[in-house]
Amino acid sequence: MKRIELVRSGSGGCVPAAGAARLGLFFTLSLLLGGCATFSETFSPVEQKLAAQQPEHALQLLEKRRYPRRDEVLFLLNKGMLLRMARGYEASNQAFEAAKQRINELYGASITEQAASFLINDGTRSFVGAEFEQVLLHLYMALNYLEMRQLDQARVEALQVDIRLREIAEHVPESVYTEDAFARYLTGMIYEERGEWSDAMIAYRKAYQAYTKYRDRFGTDIPVFLKYDLLRLSERMGLTQELARYKREFAISQWQDVTSLRRQGELIFMLHNGLAPIKREQSAMAVNPASGRLIRVSLPYYQPRQQPVVRARLIVGGDHVQTQVAEDITGIAIKSLEAKMPAITARAVARAVLKEGIAREAGEEHVVAGLMVNLINVMTERADTRSWATLPGNIHFARLPLPPGNYAVKVELLGSGDAVLATRELSNITIRAGEKSYYSYHWIPSRL
Repeated sequence: MKRIELVRSGSGGCVPAAGAARLGLFFTLSLLLGGCATFSETFSPVEQKLAAQQPEHALQLLEKRRYPRRDEVLFLLNKGMLLRMARGYEASNQAFEAAKQRINELYGASITEQAASFLINDGTRSFVGAEFEQVLLHLYMALNYLEMRQLDQARVEALQVDIRLREIAEHVPESVYTEDAFARYLTGMIYEERGEWSDAMIAYRKAYQAYTKYRDRFGTDIPVFLKYDLLRLSERMGLTQELARYKREFAISQWQDVTSLRRQGELIFMLHNGLAPIKREQSAMAVNPASGRLIRVSLPYYQPRQQPVVRARLIVGGDHVQTQVAEDITGIAIKSLEAKMPAITARAVARAVLKEGIAREAGEEHVVAGLMVNLINVMTERADTRSWATLPGNIHFARLPLPPGNYAVKVELLGSGDAVLATRELSNITIRAGEKSYYSYHWIPSRL
């Protein structure tokens, strides 16, 4: 479809009611709810502060903006992520918890809201997030708890991930996103640290199955770390046949057993790389030759961002390990939206037909009123470009067993051909016997 830009209109002025109450309501809703700038356009200043590595300033900009009630969840998700980037984990989870409660309140949206979205545009509905965004909300809450060393609370979020994924599979059968491999994997690590071997093994199996689907849908392969986890837990639980199958499939004959691993500690490093794709709008506008009125249809699409970092390398003394992609959020977002496009397109076309009918009816009563309604129809036909914009483009991770102690860790961000793009020194990383120490690094390129 051809992309066009609209000239921003002023907010003042009155629109004649064309003598009909329903047209007056239509004018009012259109002016109040339609809007011209898309969400992705208005969010750009916040992203620029992130590109300058200034999450605190980005948060200040976010909180200065005024959000309608329908975008409260969107505000809270972005606030929670910006607080997390600034290492305010407790405050981050408070924002995330508020977002979670609001999402629960919004399930079963009102009839009035649904009618307004059909009459005006999809952006007039309250934002609850795509399915993958709702699951990642629980995942990031769990990560916050883990970085605060609150394992029990992280386990609660892991359980909620399982509940939400089962709800998606049951109620959204057309979704390409019915499992989250990294969320399952993180759940397994939580259970393993707690010594809940059976639950850990179940979670690792589900992660393995989900990564098998990820490989086909999103191009994300099974991390080698998970392969060793499956071997270690199969051995620990005496699953002889399953162990033999993994050894053949992975071509791995040696691994660290549970006993020796628990005598050590483990660094779990995560690189939250870049920013998620931008949700933008593409529009097509034409003149109906039969009526002479303008018709506009606007649809959303994701524009991927450049991700110059392809992996990270951790160097601890004489040991080093490279990260692998655990979650391709860009790929998940694009594929999830593609699966919904038939329904989104059908609504947009039906809305265009309805709007033209309203303009025709207004024109029969008064020519000027008909022209005004047609203009409002064009102005208010906008795609819903709202998304959790502060999510990373992808998540990399690595697991590194280490003897108990305090460590300085050098992190190298590697680009194409393993060229070092940036380095960071992590000091005073504490490793405790039998425990996993989680550390996250949010990196956003200076050029978005």
